[in-house]
Amino acid sequence: MPADANAYGDIFGGWLMSQMDMAAGLVAARFSKGRAVTVAMDGMQFHAPVAVGDEVSVFCEMVKVGRT
Repeated sequence: MPADANAYGDIFGGWLMSQMDMAAGLVAARFSKGRAVTVAMDGMQFHAPVAVGDEVSVFCEMVKVGRT
């Protein structure tokens, strides 16, 4: 069983969230032409398990730009 899967063969949600964070970070860094960080995440709801071998695609859209 791969390291990012549980005993049932489902991918860990944390791995999926990491992929989403990396994709969002790339979009933010391209927009800002510099460093960008994830400050907070309000929540995540998974609707179905992702099995080892499933194809996962991540799409991003810039919704808000702020300053910290």
